[in-house]
This record gives sequence, structure tokens and C-alpha cells, in this order.
Amino acid sequence: MKPSNKFIIAGLFTVTALSAQAQVVNQRRFTQNYKDACMKQQVQLHTKLKEISADSFAEYCECATRQLMTNLSPAQIKELNQSEGRPAWLKAAEQSASKACLKEGPGIRV
Repeated sequence: MKPSNKFIIAGLFTVTALSAQAQVVNQRRFTQNYKDACMKQQVQLHTKLKEISADSFAEYCECATRQLMTNLSPAQIKELNQSEGRPAWLKAAEQSASKACLKEGPGIRV
């Protein structure tokens, strides 16, 4: 193999590794931010239900976050991390994740 080909191949591996690392960083940032926002939203939605503590939403929010991570593309996660607003497609993705994670209970809203 020519030395120039070795550099090209090494460069391609480097670019691929950096791209994968960037995806992991975007996923981690999104995951933590989404779980935190989910917990806050659920507490606000269920303030009138005294028997439900904030901790009781942790399992639901972790599940919803996992579902979104499974269903969203790396480009969508990157868009979420970089945008100030909420993309139009996010609501449908959240509803789908919510349905997969929601446990039936009295007065629970998502």
C-alpha cells in the first residue's frame, strides 16, 4: 500500500471516530436535559395529586428518554441540542415515547 493511501485511510478512521464521539456527546447532553425537563413537567402537571412524589416520575422519565433516544436519529438529537425552540416533529416523538412508558393510574396525565 502506498504511504499516501495509508494517510487517507488513517484520516477516514479519525473522522469516523470523531463523528461517533460527537454523537455520544450529543446523546448524553440530550438525555440529561430531557430527563430533567420531564421531571419538572410531570411535577407541574401532577401538583394536585399529593400521593405522587417527584421521585415517582423518575422511572417514567427515564423510560421516555430511552424511547426517544431509540427512535430519534443522530441528526435530530443534534438539532435538539442546538436549537432554542422545539422542532415540529418533537411532539409526535414525545407522544410515542410516552405511550410506550405510561403506566395506568388514577389522574395521571402526560
